[in-house]
Amino acid sequence: MSREISDRLLAATYGQESAEILVPIVRLTHSAWEQPVRLVRDTRALTHAGEIYEPFPFDISLPDDEDEGFPVLRWSAQNVTRELIGQFRAITGEILGTVAWVLVATPDIVEAGPFEVQITGIEYDAQRISGVMTIEPILDEQFGYLEMTPGNAPALF
Repeated sequence: MSREISDRLLAATYGQESAEILVPIVRLTHSAWEQPVRLVRDTRALTHAGEIYEPFPFDISLPDDEDEGFPVLRWSAQNVTRELIGQFRAITGEILGTVAWVLVATPDIVEAGPFEVQITGIEYDAQRISGVMTIEPILDEQFGYLEMTPGNAPALF
């Protein structure tokens, strides 16, 4: 997985002084939720593509640039609000999401991503919530060219 870096981000990164701030934005959806959860790692709300992302303290890491394995994003949030924990407790199944990195000055221009992810497991306690976001759900892919069905492999069922 290789990444292109924009001239804006390079200038902000290598400039001696820069007011640019690179922040991750996360949009999570589930069929049981009325509206998606939109979060930005900042102290102020951010508008991206006409949607408001609420400030929230979380950490998220980009996937490794390796050819082996499948890419995952690891994330965690501290001091989780009861509302967010309640939303996660009330559902079963996978949560779908989009993760991107934007500069605060130009929030409609995506600097890294967007990554389409799915969350299949969440761990939480009173102070912290964490999990893994899978970019390529490899376990959902068919292995081999044969399909095992009750008709052609009845002993498996």
